[in-house]
Amino acid sequence: MTAAYALTLLARTKRVMSSSVKRLSAGVNTAGAQSSYCFLQMCSREETLLKKILIVGAGAVGAVYGWHLHRAGHEVHFFVKPAYRDTVSAGLVLHRLEHRATRREDWSAPRVADLATVAAERWDQVWLTLSSDALRGELAAQLLAAVGAATVVCLQPDLEDADYVRARVETPEQVVHGLITLISYQSPLPGRDDPPGIAYFLPPFTPAPFSGSPARLSGVVDALNAGGMAARAVADVAPAAAAATALLQPLIASLELNNWQLSTVPGSAPLRIGLDAAREALAVARQVTGARTAKFRPLLVPWLWRLFLPLAARLLPLPLEPYLHYHFSKVGVQTRLMLETYIRLGRQHGLETQALQKLLQALPSQSNRT
Repeated sequence: MTAAYALTLLARTKRVMSSSVKRLSAGVNTAGAQSSYCFLQMCSREETLLKKILIVGAGAVGAVYGWHLHRAGHEVHFFVKPAYRDTVSAGLVLHRLEHRATRREDWSAPRVADLATVAAERWDQVWLTLSSDALRGELAAQLLAAVGAATVVCLQPDLEDADYVRARVETPEQVVHGLITLISYQSPLPGRDDPPGIAYFLPPFTPAPFSGSPARLSGVVDALNAGGMAARAVADVAPAAAAATALLQPLIASLELNNWQLSTVPGSAPLRIGLDAAREALAVARQVTGARTAKFRPLLVPWLWRLFLPLAARLLPLPLEPYLHYHFSKVGVQTRLMLETYIRLGRQHGLETQALQKLLQALPSQSNRT
């Protein structure tokens, strides 16, 4: 589950509680339409031209972004490891999950690029859909050095990811920073008999927020909207993204400690550790990005999650527990990297990190997969 949509579901839970709790997640998920429209009007529009777009990674996230950019009429290429090139070239099958039905979408013969092609071509946009730990690998470094003056879309969740990318391209202004609001995974999940392919869900009322220099930003937002994926421009995505992620990541780690069992996590020792760690991570996010985190404090109590988790499982058109287990096991290295970032930045700013350290130490170690 993405941080943004998790908070949208919390908003629905709060309607049956008090009006004061109801306001908690409004800042992350539903910025006022008028302010978004005004900021979009300030962005200088690029001409509506077909773009040459490179998607780095053809996993469940990259395929969904690539599909919608392809639907908008753009020329989309994938950069993947050699072992996956034939699979991607053979075609992708996507299943758009909706509450009443599932829609199959076939993408025959997507284009695939190798590193030599990346360096030789001129790209309008490069979308980074790999994990935070893979972003720090040698292959990603070579790719960033080869993309020239392309707009680089950074979707990674770690507090330092966007700055990491800005430091490795020709100019920092190339980077457009975004927050993933979709849910996607390789189908079928373990133990399920769903059709094979990439299943994805675009949560309603949760347009993907992006920020960056106006000319480059408008090209990204317009391309997604034209392809049927809701997106919006914001002045700075970093604070809201940092706050939502600081709440979610420690809770994902606590779920891992609870063997990915949602039914027993409320009131459990792992959840208590996770909530304490989330409190510390939110303080780090506030210090580093200026995020407004006060609205998240009432969420740091176990009883709310006893209400929220069953509701989330009913509202989502996908098997929540198998999805969380599969997806966050796959990106376990990223989870640990992010906890390490909170601890390191917390220490630099003289903030408490004891719960974060306890949580990280309790997790089983994972080798880096980059």
